[in-house]
Amino acid sequence: MSWTEFYKKARVLGHAVDRLNEGEEVVSYTTLADLEKIPSILSSATKEERKIRQQTFFHPALLARQRLGQGRHDRGEAVMFADARPEERDAEGIGIHLPLHLKSISVKEKIIKAGEEWDVSVRREQWGLDPVVELYTVVNIGRLVIEPEAKVVVKGNVFALLCQELVVQSGENTDFHIGILPTPFSIDFKRAPLNGRRGVDGESGVPGRPGYPLQVMSSILGYRLMVPFREGQLDGTDGTDGKDGTDGGCGQNGGACKIAEITIRHLEGRLIVFAQAGKGGDGMKGGNGGHGGDGGNAEKGCKLSHGFIPDGKAGDGGCGGCGGHGGHGGNGGISSNIYIGIPEGCEGNVLCRVLPSEGGKPGCGGLPGKGGTGGLPDGENGIDGLQGKNGYQGHSRPAPALFLNNHLLKPKAYEKL
Repeated sequence: MSWTEFYKKARVLGHAVDRLNEGEEVVSYTTLADLEKIPSILSSATKEERKIRQQTFFHPALLARQRLGQGRHDRGEAVMFADARPEERDAEGIGIHLPLHLKSISVKEKIIKAGEEWDVSVRREQWGLDPVVELYTVVNIGRLVIEPEAKVVVKGNVFALLCQELVVQSGENTDFHIGILPTPFSIDFKRAPLNGRRGVDGESGVPGRPGYPLQVMSSILGYRLMVPFREGQLDGTDGTDGKDGTDGGCGQNGGACKIAEITIRHLEGRLIVFAQAGKGGDGMKGGNGGHGGDGGNAEKGCKLSHGFIPDGKAGDGGCGGCGGHGGHGGNGGISSNIYIGIPEGCEGNVLCRVLPSEGGKPGCGGLPGKGGTGGLPDGENGIDGLQGKNGYQGHSRPAPALFLNNHLLKPKAYEKL
């Protein structure tokens, strides 16, 4: 087998050949600012192959979002992986994303031991970047051996793999060998946790004060007051209303499944490739409404030697607080194209599993607070609060479009494990 392409790619990535020949795995972290040079660094496809991609790159799922901000992002990927011409309307937007931040790996021979996972991803901490900045990973391998139940994964990076010889040793429980996975966190611009926060329960109302009894003493002429009577002292006061529960937090959008190019020059064994964008975060339950405070009891009046004081009026119960609304589930993450290039005639040795992303579950509405009980003898009960509304289920997003030797596979061709 010729190692020419492996060494050529290593030089492009700035990896010393002598270190590779000594068996070292060379890793570098660089930035790319020259837009014209980026396609040749990321992609191993030929000019003719990238020209073919131009005809199918914008399939219905990508066309549907061309007027959104994501559309500009898609058109930028077409420039890098399909030799598309940059459009004038995208010049400023593409410029904001430069320079690109790239992790690159070259290794002459790599064996992923049984049951191990080789995660080639890079995270923003490497450069101290904002969480939403897109990152890139390029892997250049001479000979790669994947033992049973072992796998290579990339999580949320634009990914390019060039492998001269891939040997797959399948095991009984292998779900996939190469996984194109989303970031393990949401990159939603709201900068909130993936799953929403539970709503806060409303505080209960304060019970009303009972009336103050009369202080009387008996005399030959009847009862008389020991302490002067104050207007309303026999009345119980109303309980205060319970507070509303706050709304449950909404789930954030799932992480995106980024564009990937997997190029294998020689394949032994059966390769399973899996790709799926991240599940939307779950909405959380709304807070329960607080209970209304009970009304205060009234005190009895009295017939006095010089008049009559009627019974007091009991206080009414406070109204219960309303339950907070449940948070909406976040939408599943969006997906980009995945290109797999293998020797002609080996298509039957590649099993592809791509799945739509799942929407997050909705949160249920908070329970209503109970109205407070009216004081005795004639206070009115408070009104119960309202049940909070349930949130909405997050939307699913289409599965990644997977191209095998630049032929778009139809969904029915994606074999489910």
